[in-house]
Amino acid sequence: MRILMINARNDTNVSHSRKGMYVPLGILSVATYAEAELADRVAIDVVDEDVEDLALDRLADYDLVGFYATTFNYGQTIAYAKRVKEHGGTTVLAGPHPTALPENVVRNKPCVDFVIAGEGEVPFVQLLRHLLDEEVDIAGIPHLTHRRADGDVIRNTARHDNNLEALPIPSRKYVPMERYIDNYQRAYPQHEHLRHGSIMTSKGCHWRDKTDGGCVFCARHDEGLRFRGIDQLWNEIRILKDDYGVNYIWDAADDSLNDTEWFKAFVDRRPKDLEDIGFFIYSRVTPIRPDIISYFQRLNVDEVYLGVESGDTGVLKSAVKGQSLKSIRRALQLIGDGGMRYFPSFVLGLPGESEESLEATYRLCEEIVDQGSLERASASILMPIPGSPSYAKLLQRLPAEGVPLDKADEIDLVALEKYWADHYTEVDHATLVHYKQRIDDLMSGTAVTFGTAGEAEDLAAAE
Repeated sequence: MRILMINARNDTNVSHSRKGMYVPLGILSVATYAEAELADRVAIDVVDEDVEDLALDRLADYDLVGFYATTFNYGQTIAYAKRVKEHGGTTVLAGPHPTALPENVVRNKPCVDFVIAGEGEVPFVQLLRHLLDEEVDIAGIPHLTHRRADGDVIRNTARHDNNLEALPIPSRKYVPMERYIDNYQRAYPQHEHLRHGSIMTSKGCHWRDKTDGGCVFCARHDEGLRFRGIDQLWNEIRILKDDYGVNYIWDAADDSLNDTEWFKAFVDRRPKDLEDIGFFIYSRVTPIRPDIISYFQRLNVDEVYLGVESGDTGVLKSAVKGQSLKSIRRALQLIGDGGMRYFPSFVLGLPGESEESLEATYRLCEEIVDQGSLERASASILMPIPGSPSYAKLLQRLPAEGVPLDKADEIDLVALEKYWADHYTEVDHATLVHYKQRIDDLMSGTAVTFGTAGEAEDLAAAE
């Protein structure tokens, strides 16, 4: 069976914060697992439109085309899926958007044959076995939504959670690695000496599990906190170094400090021949303490992405962040004093946001700039993406107002962003745009702008 897996280009005007800089690890993991399990029964190609354009005539060359669909590339994904069906191929959608809306996608889009929600490795291989005429009951394939011959949409109840330690290392042979490295170096010429690679140390978020949903804006779907094997991770890093000259690693996990004891063990077991590798990691604010800083230094962490989000304690509480201004300042100070730099993110338009809270956030930004350890920063306006607690709030409200959001698969993010501002904050959308621009201007030269549709000036004028 010939299979093509596609990460379609973003067809919205919502900017992509890391476009073309990091490989699509999810696609690579599924492709690697499928070829390991099915060997020469399948031949898999991958096209990531973040780094290369898809030649449309290729869609006729494959028996099955699988798509990684986000809310931002869903329109383009569906356009490609229609072409696949015109050529008689089978289509499978996976990724965050169909994971959040599996039945809506299959019901509303005849060009979509199957949706796999959540982790796709095992369900995809079982589906392929079924399509290859093995005795695999389609009703037992976990996380699968499909359409019966009579047109009824069925969402299977079977579930499966990956044992991450049992999965193979995602192969990079499917993608042009050098393009990702070049894109990063062009975006950050001050880092032209760095050759970036990415790994995923864990899946899930302990804070999301603890709070039954986590931060109000978060739309990541991994359930339950699970870790990959430490030795396998270091072996993956060695492959990236030896085969692609990678000298700097981004851990794409929800939170590199999901379990601080696991993180310490990861550092303690670092092989001697990989002591020259640097790291960029994500972290919540609260685990950043003096003992962790010493482990950061041992791991050659030079930049930490921190979800600061707001300078107002009340807004932080309403967003279910589980942190305070005191813990934010402590984390920033410790990172700076430890000789590292930080990459703080801010989300404007959190529940209860007011002009007073926006001013408090702006003052915190000034404080951060003055502290002097800022590498780059981002400010975005809350966008209720399917799968997030904020989207769930709109699902409870909009259908009663005559907006059938509960049946939709095509989502107008700009409209939802403005609706959210009007109904869940004390300011209008134009005010959020204004403060985003102020923060971007303050951090000019470092600011990474994403999360709003179009240029801030155009949006402000449209208001």
